[in-house]
Amino acid sequence: MGIVRMGLPNDLILMLKECSEVNSFIETGTYLGNTAYWSSQKFEQVITLEYSTEMYQQATQKYGHVENIKFLQGDSRVLLQEIVSSLKQPSMFWLDAHWSGGQTYGEEDECPLLEELEIINASPYDHIILIDDARLFLSPPPAPHRIEHWSDISAVIDCLNLVKNRYTVIIEDVIISVPNKFKPVLAQYCQDFNTKVWEEYGKQQNTKIQEGLKLILQGMKQTTLKLLPGTKKILNTMKRNG
Repeated sequence: MGIVRMGLPNDLILMLKECSEVNSFIETGTYLGNTAYWSSQKFEQVITLEYSTEMYQQATQKYGHVENIKFLQGDSRVLLQEIVSSLKQPSMFWLDAHWSGGQTYGEEDECPLLEELEIINASPYDHIILIDDARLFLSPPPAPHRIEHWSDISAVIDCLNLVKNRYTVIIEDVIISVPNKFKPVLAQYCQDFNTKVWEEYGKQQNTKIQEGLKLILQGMKQTTLKLLPGTKKILNTMKRNG
């Protein structure tokens, strides 16, 4: 998986939007509303769903004035059925309704992801699907999450694959599944990102090696000065004379 990004992969979202020409962005898990607000500046229509009353109130208080964001409060599994059945064209989905502690909903109902995917799969359109927090599906989530509430990555991929001709990757802590016709765009993005990460890693390793060699040489110099009586005096004399 590599780098863990917190939140929306903005560059990738814009690339997928451009190649697919989707105009609507549908989010489960509004949280503070920042993702919905960013998306409202890029998409014609944004629909965001939040189960937690507290989080819904905070988000609408901050961004409720934005005309092209539709805030809905309730169970994503119920609301998505109404939304998906009303769609007239492909959309982009950002699924992030799983419980993350605090005021977020779901302590007793932690992860509705598979049911959300089943609803989206029933649509006649080829949607773009992004799932946040991939690490929580790649292996059991940390305590106090309850393992039995979470689907493993195999179940998630199997559900995505129920719709034929899809290409799915995991990168930057996001599971991304697109219609096969957008595979070249997504694959190129992933390769470019991974290449950049490896290059940066190589630079960091070279820096560490150079710092290590510097420390070794400093240590050797100090050891030499201690072992050879008069060496320091000689070096100081050479500096003064030269």
